[in-house]
Amino acid sequence: MENGYPTSLEVRTAASADHAAVARMCGMKFSESPSGQVEYLEAYDQKHAVGYLALAWSGGGNVWLWGPKVTPRGTASASKVARALIAEANQRIAVRKATLAQVMLNPTQEDEATWYAESGYDTRIALELLTRPLTGNQPQLPDSSGACSDWNSIAYAPPCHTRFLRAFADSHAESADCLALYRQSDPEMALADFRATPEFNPRLWRLFESGTEDTGCLLLNHHSDEAALEIAYLGFKPSYRGCGWGQRAMAVAFSEASRLECRRINVGVDAQNMAAQQLYARWGFWCFSRQQVLIRAVNA
Repeated sequence: MENGYPTSLEVRTAASADHAAVARMCGMKFSESPSGQVEYLEAYDQKHAVGYLALAWSGGGNVWLWGPKVTPRGTASASKVARALIAEANQRIAVRKATLAQVMLNPTQEDEATWYAESGYDTRIALELLTRPLTGNQPQLPDSSGACSDWNSIAYAPPCHTRFLRAFADSHAESADCLALYRQSDPEMALADFRATPEFNPRLWRLFESGTEDTGCLLLNHHSDEAALEIAYLGFKPSYRGCGWGQRAMAVAFSEASRLECRRINVGVDAQNMAAQQLYARWGFWCFSRQQVLIRAVNA
């Protein structure tokens, strides 16, 4: 009972026929995903659907949450419905032994942020979503021809997976990346998360080397339906930062965007990562949205 109203609140898996509607309510793009990749939850109060939440599982076993979306029906308050949905999601996350659970919210969604914080999502990150249009009159690209003359880039392939894994993990040392600590704890799972995209293209993952030493990596995702290239990750070992490697990596990204006939390049950046902010600003990126990401470390 809450606020004097008797409730019979129940959270259950949505029927297959309702998946598209639940996805729409939660603000996520619906696709015919393989079984188990996305779970859709519905909250019912006295036979009325009063709330929705979706769990999108990554290739590495971690999860992104979408919602909760609460509708003004039934007798339970919005906070009670939301907490019930998040509690059920947390139970399912525990069963599947995910390391990280994350949710992205608009900065104005303070009620939702409070509900998640109360449920163990105690790390909050200010995220800036940047874009660089590639059509029309655009700023001139920086000259990267003189940067890092002794360099090479290698496309991802299974034989060099161990090198990618090591460079990825090493690039998080002393990093301003907000997720560095979690990714370092299980870099294999982190790479699996990045790799499990519908249009994963090994050519768009690059390992950078200088002489006989691997220096860092660039992970790109192509979104053909949006004619966009996403910089999913870019990082270098501490000793190779601030000496032109970022410029070379950006030149590679722009070259791939041109080859794929993309209309823009997108990237999400921690608002506190000033080095990354400066690099992207130099290449003409601008912020089109600010979000907050809440993280729950489950089995770290």
